Amino acid sequence: MRSETKSSLERIFHQLAKHPFLSVTVACVLAYFFSFSRRESMTAGNYIYACILALIAYTLLFFIGRVGSTKKETLIITLTAAIFTAGGLFLMRSYQNSPALFMWMSLFVIAALCALMRVTDTLSDRNFIILLVAAGIIMRLSYDLYTSTFDRQYDVGGFNWNYGHANYIEHWYKNGLKLPDKDQIMIWQYYHPPLHHWLMALLLRILTVCGMEYDKACQSLQILPMLYSSLIMVVCYRIFRFVNLRRLPLVIAMTIICFHPAFLHLGSSFNNDVLSVLFMMLSVMFALRWYREPTLRRILPIALCIGLGMMTKLSAWMVAPAIAVLFLYVFVKNIKSWAKFLGQFTLFGLICAPMGLWWQIRSLIAFDMPITYVPYGNVASAQYCGDMTAAERLFDFGNGQLSFVYVAYSDPAFNAKFCDYNPTIGLFKTAMFSEGVNNISDIHFPQIAKTGPILFWIGVVLGLLCFVSFIVMMLSKKSGLDGMTRVFFSVMALTFLGSYYAFCFQFPFTCTMNIRYCVPLIPLFVMGLGLMLKRFSGAGRGEKLFRGAVCVLTVAFVVMTCLVYAQVSFPKA
Repeated sequence: MRSETKSSLERIFHQLAKHPFLSVTVACVLAYFFSFSRRESMTAGNYIYACILALIAYTLLFFIGRVGSTKKETLIITLTAAIFTAGGLFLMRSYQNSPALFMWMSLFVIAALCALMRVTDTLSDRNFIILLVAAGIIMRLSYDLYTSTFDRQYDVGGFNWNYGHANYIEHWYKNGLKLPDKDQIMIWQYYHPPLHHWLMALLLRILTVCGMEYDKACQSLQILPMLYSSLIMVVCYRIFRFVNLRRLPLVIAMTIICFHPAFLHLGSSFNNDVLSVLFMMLSVMFALRWYREPTLRRILPIALCIGLGMMTKLSAWMVAPAIAVLFLYVFVKNIKSWAKFLGQFTLFGLICAPMGLWWQIRSLIAFDMPITYVPYGNVASAQYCGDMTAAERLFDFGNGQLSFVYVAYSDPAFNAKFCDYNPTIGLFKTAMFSEGVNNISDIHFPQIAKTGPILFWIGVVLGLLCFVSFIVMMLSKKSGLDGMTRVFFSVMALTFLGSYYAFCFQFPFTCTMNIRYCVPLIPLFVMGLGLMLKRFSGAGRGEKLFRGAVCVLTVAFVVMTCLVYAQVSFPKA
């Protein structure tokens, strides 16, 4: 019977793994119906729906997976159900109408599935990662449930306003595909390419046509960013597998990606960052596939992803230098077939360039808007730091910047006593806590006064470890990667880092020091840690200590992320 159970469960998870993009999309859509509620009031119906989904999952396991066929399995199922029920009742009593309830109960379900699969010997690395991705979706949805249009958003403004990303979405909602006839420089955020806003406007139209109230439909648009952020987990998995991560290194890398706060923030944002990141990561994935087999069929997805990425946000160009180096290497290596590759590159350019630049060229002709236009902030703002020297901004870690571990603005809406000015500190702060009005800090959420700093410093240590691991592995022939692949990843990391620091100095304001401008560095550096773990296989005492320390650090990172972001969902003290 155990072999039948194992075989049945394997069939279920094999189908999920066989169609990962479809599986994640379906999971997000199912979760989306839960999020139809008002963020400020979780109703009993929401929890009933969540319980129904959980019941369906268990039913599939019991009747299709044939779990519970032995006394040991039955005991574990019973204990798990009891713990799940007790935990749910405690959370209901303590934190009514809090998305934390949904998050913890859902994570309990996933933990229960892990226990059941452990008993039935089906908790393989692949299946565990599927459950990690499910947990990542839950974390993203939970964060969405208490993050409105006005919470921790980037340049969104508001619906029914006359500027910002929300108003830009409304323009396309009201006017279809009619291009703006007003100077885009004069309307805040209208300078962006429109793909993301088109998709948001299309969904808004569908929801309102189906009878949903407009304000509620606007808030429900978060399903698209949540879906994009969730799909990034799948793309990262594919990239990690390309560099031959497996077992513990793969599990550690995917755990960090699934629970990283930066992807929670992106998954709730109404702006175009997360879709551009998805296209950039897809470009990397398809470029690696093309490198393995450089055919015309495999170069077309790269052109589409870069073109669509730049049609979402122009900064998607940052993947292009590394891919260009890859193209050049393959071309030189196969110089005898130069005509074949010249044809590929020509077709690549004919697809990518028009898609990626038509909006900028149209804006240049119609409104004399520079192709690389970005609005400059007000130098009278308190967050302006252009009067500081480069040395001060790069190497000064004092003045309270590290004693207050959250993003600091002296603006009255933020209530901090100073403004951050060190770009490196800005990376770590925004990666853990985001920024914007009602940003995550112990000023707005006193309940995280103790837990917030713990998460921050764990994130700093883990981030630095990933960064150092990436550098060592890119320089080492023992990384398991060939020289060109290491050059490819190195050029990409240098492009993103260089662009980020250049941007911070070109636009010297606290708000520009944000991880959202170089998000692909996270999976790149996490991959470096995975390669380091793979290199240190655990043969010696030192290697075992290193692997053990990374495991402890990763578990602490996950636990503190769940705890802090559950606390943030509580009513403000």
